[in-house]
Amino acid sequence: MSTDVNLFGDAEDEIPEVRIDDPVNLRPDLSELGIVEAERGVCEDTFENRKILRGAKMGWDTVYSTNGVPTGLIQARSQAMATERRMLSLAEKKPIMVDGDRPNSDYLTGLELLAESASDYLVPPWVLGATKMWVREQDEPVATETKKATALPHRCRAVKDDGLRCMLWSSGRPKDDGLCRVHLRSIKKRPGEDIERARQKLTQAAPYAVDMLEDLMLNAASEPVKLKASTEILDRAGIRGGQEFDVTAKVVDGRPAAQIIAERLARLAPEALESSTDLIIQGVTIDSEVSDAVIIEETNEEKATDTD
Repeated sequence: MSTDVNLFGDAEDEIPEVRIDDPVNLRPDLSELGIVEAERGVCEDTFENRKILRGAKMGWDTVYSTNGVPTGLIQARSQAMATERRMLSLAEKKPIMVDGDRPNSDYLTGLELLAESASDYLVPPWVLGATKMWVREQDEPVATETKKATALPHRCRAVKDDGLRCMLWSSGRPKDDGLCRVHLRSIKKRPGEDIERARQKLTQAAPYAVDMLEDLMLNAASEPVKLKASTEILDRAGIRGGQEFDVTAKVVDGRPAAQIIAERLARLAPEALESSTDLIIQGVTIDSEVSDAVIIEETNEEKATDTD
C-alpha cells in the first residue's frame, strides 16, 4: 500500500510517495495503545510513541519516501507481524529445505543444494561459493598445516522466541558453534558495546527531555520549578551565570611534622599553665588524688538552720 505525502509543504512537480509494503491487515492497531496513527500501524516518530511501542514489546521501522528522504514516521512491528513475515519467507524457502513441510527443517547442503535450481535466488552467493569449494575438496583435499579445509555452510541452529528457527546461514566453522553472524554478535559483544547502546538511547531521549524542560518553564505551577527549568535550559545552551574562582597560591609547609607539632605544643603550654593556675586559686587541685575521706553528718540544729 502506498500513501501520498507532501514532505516539503510546497507545490512540487513530483510529490514523493511513502510506500509501505506490508498489508493493512498485518499491521498492529496502535490506537489500542493510545497512539495517534497517521494510518494503520504508522505513527509519528517521537520519544513517547517509541516508549509505548517498547513497553508493548513491539519494534519499529523508519518510513522513507520514494526519494530516500525520512518522513518522520515509523511503522510498528508487532511480534505476530514479525512471525507472519517469517512464515511467508519460509514458504518461499521450501525448495531448499530438507523437509518443506517443517519451518524448522534444515537446509539442503552439499551437492543437493547445488543441484536445486531455486538455490540461485534463495541462497546467498557466499554459501554457494563455499559449498562448491567444499565439494571440490572432497575429491582433491588441499588441507595442510597452513591451510584448513573449507567448512560446509548450513542453516543456523538458533530458535527465536516465536519458536521458529533462524533463517540465516552459519559458516560451518567449529568456532562459530553452528550460529549465524547475527546470533554470534548477540553472544560475543564488542568491548564497550553496552555503553555505546546506552549513549544512543540518551541521544534519542534528548529531544523529549528538552520538550519537558520547556513545558515546565512555561506551565509549571511552582516558581522554583520554573526557575530551575529555565536555568537548566540556559546551562545546556552554554549561557551560564558568573562564577568566582580563587586562584590564590598557598605555600605548602615543607617542615617535618614533628617540628610543627612541637611548635604547636609550645604555643599551647602557657595557656594550659595559666588555666591550671586559675583552677588552683579557685580551690581545685589538678591531678590530685583523694587519700582520706571522712563522712560528716549534720546535726539537728544545722538541719533546722538550713530549712529556715
